[in-house]
Amino acid sequence: MTEEKWIAAADVGGSHITVGVIDLNNIATANGQTEWVAVDSKGTETAILASWYQAFDRLCQQMDRRPAKIAFAMPGPFDYQHGISLIKGVDKYENLYGVDIRQAFAARFGIAPENVRFRNDAEAFLHGEVIAAGLPANERVLGFTLGTGFGSAFSHNGTTKDLNTGLEPYKKGIVDEYLTTRWFLQAAQHEGLRIDSVAALAQRALDGDERACRIFDEFARNLAEVMSRKVTEWEATTIILGGNIAKAQALFLPALRTAMHVRGLTPGCHLARLGERAAMLGAACLFDKYHITKHLTL
Repeated sequence: MTEEKWIAAADVGGSHITVGVIDLNNIATANGQTEWVAVDSKGTETAILASWYQAFDRLCQQMDRRPAKIAFAMPGPFDYQHGISLIKGVDKYENLYGVDIRQAFAARFGIAPENVRFRNDAEAFLHGEVIAAGLPANERVLGFTLGTGFGSAFSHNGTTKDLNTGLEPYKKGIVDEYLTTRWFLQAAQHEGLRIDSVAALAQRALDGDERACRIFDEFARNLAEVMSRKVTEWEATTIILGGNIAKAQALFLPALRTAMHVRGLTPGCHLARLGERAAMLGAACLFDKYHITKHLTL
């Protein structure tokens, strides 16, 4: 892979950043080596950017060269066209509000600003997963990422777009307040459970704790309501689920499928194949009119 061809792609999470190399002439590189760095998303602008730079520096050291292009899969709200963070009121990365990330990275790595690009993380995730699954072009695919935020996107005929479902009204608030990590932690506290992660709560449920099981049952009902609405709206035939909460799928996916079937909805429902690597692949595709209809073995 020549220096002009390779893309350093990043998936920005709520507690870490993962970067890897993507070569759009060889999509199998999405399964290559990655660098992972923990990030304090409530830290200062300087601290956050230092962590992000560190991840890219490690990748450059590994490749023994600097990237010609950089692509970010970035959570919103964000000005994706201009590379400026608009994140506010979501309990992460708020100290980056108004910061020109594009100019910062262009200067840091000595590349043209137009070669630093940004894509919504849920949109990038779904685009990469559709490529990985080799789905037919006419498939109508919804993607949902379940984690510190609720991501949603739709893909059809090679075009993928963010749906921003997390900010839609739901019950007494918005969707994001009922289908994310913080909802699980609040529900656990209400049930008198002392846990600090969804993984810990999932283990409680697997061990037979009725309180933990009730929480996952309620989550399945909430998720079914939101997803059913989107399946109907977009006439979706396939659903792809990703994010850290999806790792506990055994505790909610059967109930989710049953609830959707009761509503007369029977889309195929699959777990993500590439995970955060899908987001990196989808972000890298900003640099190429990649034909999503190609069937690939990754």
